[in-house]
Amino acid sequence: MKILLIQPPFYGFQNIISNRLYLGLAYLGAVLEKEKHEVLILNGELYFDKIKGVNEKITINADDYGKKFTRDHYVYQKILKDISEFKPDIIAISFMTAVSTSAYYLAQYIKKSLPDVPLIAGGIHPTLVPNEPLKNNFDFTVRGEGEITTVELINYINNKKDIEKITGISYKKNGQIVCNEDRPLITDLDTLPFPAFYLMKDYKKNTHSCKGIITSRGCPFACTYCASKLLWTQKVRFRSPQNVVNEIIDRHKKYNITSFAFHDDTFTLRQSYVKEFCQLALSLDFKITWHCDTRVDTIDLPLLKLMHKAGCRHIYLGLESGSPKIQKLIKKNINTEKVKQAIILSRRAGIETTVYFMAGFPDETEEDIKLSIKAMKELSPDYVIWSILTPYPGTEVWEIAKKQGLVDINNCDWEKYFHHYNQGCFFKTIPEEKWNSLIESIRREEQKINNQLTLLKTKKNIRNKLSQISYALHNPKKLFKYISKKICLQK
Repeated sequence: MKILLIQPPFYGFQNIISNRLYLGLAYLGAVLEKEKHEVLILNGELYFDKIKGVNEKITINADDYGKKFTRDHYVYQKILKDISEFKPDIIAISFMTAVSTSAYYLAQYIKKSLPDVPLIAGGIHPTLVPNEPLKNNFDFTVRGEGEITTVELINYINNKKDIEKITGISYKKNGQIVCNEDRPLITDLDTLPFPAFYLMKDYKKNTHSCKGIITSRGCPFACTYCASKLLWTQKVRFRSPQNVVNEIIDRHKKYNITSFAFHDDTFTLRQSYVKEFCQLALSLDFKITWHCDTRVDTIDLPLLKLMHKAGCRHIYLGLESGSPKIQKLIKKNINTEKVKQAIILSRRAGIETTVYFMAGFPDETEEDIKLSIKAMKELSPDYVIWSILTPYPGTEVWEIAKKQGLVDINNCDWEKYFHHYNQGCFFKTIPEEKWNSLIESIRREEQKINNQLTLLKTKKNIRNKLSQISYALHNPKKLFKYISKKICLQK
């Protein structure tokens, strides 16, 4: 069958260039192709024109975002044109919570133009809220890991038999929503084919979309704001290090890329695993660079040095709050001193750091946020990223908001439910005027830190250029080559 997989447009509405393709779609495409289906992936982020490419900041321009994120935006018609040309037998759309509004706009258009084509919803939001897509033009919801479930569902669509036996799906029967049993998680991740980024339309023009990679699924920690455990559970399943390195070789061969982004929740969860991976990476006949997310209490200097040797150039570390009270409430259990030591060790190893912060937790006060701002200044990492707390369905934070009457699953503007949309202090513990003043203080301090490294790099580049010119002035042949090169570049 002809299967179309779609990642709805979203970041482009914020004037942010984000060409990253969901790994889930690339995995699903690979599995479906293995089953002899003809597969095409459309990345909605690649359809925007004239994107400014601004970086994510603690808050977006809500007015500008609201004007762009509309049902009649031109981007949907461009996607529909490609859908019509492909003539799919089945369409599956994967989406996160904030992207669900975009997915529902797209689904409405698709049902109007292709009413007989089955529509499947998958991804984190349909997993958390499985009934909702079925009320918004979707025929089926795939919950949790979608690789095996989707194959079985497509087989059902082909022969119309035994839908009750397919675990991990929700659907309508006689006007009522039916949720079959959950599907057990895949025990051996090495059995999955490598993500098929090459199935994405125009992938050769967008190989930077093909850098995402994971070594594991799951997170053992219990942070109250995180939805990861709702999708993968807290039991972590690892791919073998050799399988990961084989995928890197495959990516290099297919896309000629040597830079990768590891999207594991905690990349260094098992130091022995990371060490084995690094040794294998060092045996490659080409050099790679990569970055990862991890926790400060899972790294040490020997490990960081080995990671740097194997190509790690940047790590992302979560502190979230500088307040001990908030750390305990959100079950993060990390303190500022541990993050400080991690930054020092990372710099010794030659690895840059970004530290994550967040504002707007339940019971958080102005004083708590000021402790976070103080921690940010004292840590002075290479970069910082601030987010505004968003209560995602099913998380502990969501349940707290639900008890306080702050959220209603049947009446949410999901397009506002992401970490850079300012809905004020969601839990109303800080007055709006004071909240906006704190956000502005964070914005200024965040910018100062993020500008520091850019300035240092600029100065370093200038020093290198001056050094080249100085050397050339004392070497006529070098001077001639230098001037000739500049003239050619200008032409």
